[in-house]
Amino acid sequence: MIAGNAIQLPLHFDTKDNEVPWLALASSEATMQTGWLSSLLVLLLATTLAHAQTQRAAFMPSPTSTVGYLMAAPAPLDAKQEPRAAPYQPQPGDIILCDDHNKLFHFVFKLANTAPPTHVAMVVEGADGKPAMFEMTGPKTVTATVKIHDIEARLRAYPGEIMVRRLREPLTDDQSRELTAFAYAQKDKRFAIARIALLVTPFCPRTGLRHTLFGHTYLNRNRWFCSELVVAACTKAHILNPNYCRANATYPRDLATDERIDLSHLYYAPLPWSPGAAKR
Repeated sequence: MIAGNAIQLPLHFDTKDNEVPWLALASSEATMQTGWLSSLLVLLLATTLAHAQTQRAAFMPSPTSTVGYLMAAPAPLDAKQEPRAAPYQPQPGDIILCDDHNKLFHFVFKLANTAPPTHVAMVVEGADGKPAMFEMTGPKTVTATVKIHDIEARLRAYPGEIMVRRLREPLTDDQSRELTAFAYAQKDKRFAIARIALLVTPFCPRTGLRHTLFGHTYLNRNRWFCSELVVAACTKAHILNPNYCRANATYPRDLATDERIDLSHLYYAPLPWSPGAAKR
């Protein structure tokens, strides 16, 4: 069970008015009519060549408890006002959504009948007691591994757009400990390159009877996808119900838009993250 008080930000945020095009894309626009076998070959080639969601440059960690700002759009009646900035205080369980506008990644996601964001990560409590970023990342997709690193360094160095989906209520101490234990148990595990093939074949467990029979949340795998890792972490921390949100059938976009999986009772709407405050 989740208990406590969350940081309150305006809840009338509308992604369509905040110039984040990758989140405003309709799912129907993400589909590509093509044979699944040809799609599979292209997908495997693209994944092999693609760079992972990497850091742009080294950055020294900050001792502060706030990391950049979340940009909340003004109320509809105040449409002429600029977005308001509120300091972001990361808490375990927050979902980090990313898109580096990699055209190859966008093409690969179309083959899988989805759309950006192309990457998802999670905030956990690090070994030093400070917020850390838990994700699957690396120089290239095929060599990506699970990492736990300084959240501010990662966010500031990321070469693309970032949105944060905050928990409505903070985790309990027990939930946070379970989340951290899960994260460190998965550290250094590799990307599930072999299972990429399922995403564009009739055997994908995403919909229909296949979802009922084969959709599942595994809590200890040797290899992961980024979204699968985040859903498993949420399940381990008792945030998500594994019968409602099944990790091997979930993509980053599913954790961003509530189109397919409604998380609005657990999470606030995504807000754009910025390293600095908006101009006044």
